Amino acid sequence: MTTHFSFLCRTKTSAGTNALEHLPFELSGMGAKKPMVIQDAASRKLKRHKCLIRAFKDSGMTLGIAPAVPEPALSGSKKKPEATAQFIRDMYATYREKGYDAIIAVGKAAAADMAKALNIAVTLGPDALKGTDITAPLNPLIYIPTGVDTVTATAASVTFNRKAFTSPYLAPDQAVIDPAMLIPDDRDSLLDAALFCLALGCEVHALSGNPPARAYAAALVELAAVPLAQMIGSYSESNLKLRKKAEAGWQKQLVQAAVISGYLTDGSRPLLTLALGREISGDSGRVSLGMIMTVLLPAVLETLGRDRFGSLLLPLSGMERFSTVPVSQQPVTAVQTIRGRLNGLHAVTGGHTPRTLAEAGWQRDALT
Repeated sequence: MTTHFSFLCRTKTSAGTNALEHLPFELSGMGAKKPMVIQDAASRKLKRHKCLIRAFKDSGMTLGIAPAVPEPALSGSKKKPEATAQFIRDMYATYREKGYDAIIAVGKAAAADMAKALNIAVTLGPDALKGTDITAPLNPLIYIPTGVDTVTATAASVTFNRKAFTSPYLAPDQAVIDPAMLIPDDRDSLLDAALFCLALGCEVHALSGNPPARAYAAALVELAAVPLAQMIGSYSESNLKLRKKAEAGWQKQLVQAAVISGYLTDGSRPLLTLALGREISGDSGRVSLGMIMTVLLPAVLETLGRDRFGSLLLPLSGMERFSTVPVSQQPVTAVQTIRGRLNGLHAVTGGHTPRTLAEAGWQRDALT
């Protein structure tokens, strides 16, 4: 029994149809009356801010719609530092001049990361971006995802001008997931998101001694495992209308999973599949991070889990399957289930998805 643990998640999560309608009330509870909206290029192009305008129509609040953030995202290694710095300077001046008091980030990591950096500047002053210490609460920050993405959007961290900032105050105050704001993701993006969230959730659930983290991880595994199994089963679906309908359903679940994954990376010990996956996927250059993490996952569980992760089978396979497996066989069955997903993907894609590091193009001599 675990007797010593801590878990902090500062972000309130709201999901479902019409989730946007409650946002004015949520912001007023934070003391905000005039939020600025930061969007990535895709959200701006498809006018997702119009959904926000409708939600705030009778609220008495004023929305400020900013230009699209420059690409690529702040947290990436290949970025345009001068473009992002100029954007921050421009938006800082506008924020102060117009009297805004909160930020709503709409989009993916580019918008979320830019909003975090801007929030540092407008709350603590531009000079705060020259250091790395955030020790005081920031102004209200809302994140509205428009599709599946990396963990950085809801994580309590951001990288700006090659400086890494980490603080609980950087996490969004609220994440709002509304189907009306979603922009369709392609199947490859959905597949990688499912694999990424599955690997991250499985490792935390199996190896963490932190009960709140394991509870979040169980939800994450279930949100990823169900659409992943359905993707494999319907990979060859030729009816475009049916495929798009299925993908829309998967996206709703995986956006929720992506949001939760950011909470887990903040509230868990360093994750081996994530660290190794980033290193290897960068070296291989042709296989996604989520795929590499899932390839690594069985070995990580078998090496570090010591057969104590049988309960992982429940969110991974569901109650019906879990209840039929003897306790002593649950750990090995969980690993077999993960390998079964990889084998299934390999089969339906005609061998284009790897089951091993060698098939991913990463050879053993790369370890030396």
